[in-house]
Amino acid sequence: MRMLSLFFLKKDNILLELEKLEMQQREKKKLVDVLDELVEYRLVNMIMSKLEKRDKELFIEQLYAGSAEIFIEFLREKIENCEQVLGQYSKELEAEILEDIESLQKNK
Repeated sequence: MRMLSLFFLKKDNILLELEKLEMQQREKKKLVDVLDELVEYRLVNMIMSKLEKRDKELFIEQLYAGSAEIFIEFLREKIENCEQVLGQYSKELEAEILEDIESLQKNK
């Protein structure tokens, strides 16, 4: 389940850059799936670093078993300005991904 990456990562620029790569569509789809998983992992890791120990387990339970509204509300209660924090971090991840794609294009 990749709820966090769905909410916070803007993939339009990433998808545009991937289209420039000389790869089969199937390979591009696999790459997008891997990127989604990576972003999800990195967002969860960042959130966990901001939560107190007792809240970490609750967050994971809500993220993977609850509804999107419940876990977002939980984050709002536990992390000040959570949308801004996660949005900024997602932008940083997007920039990293775009840099990696550009380096692939240069190394052809």
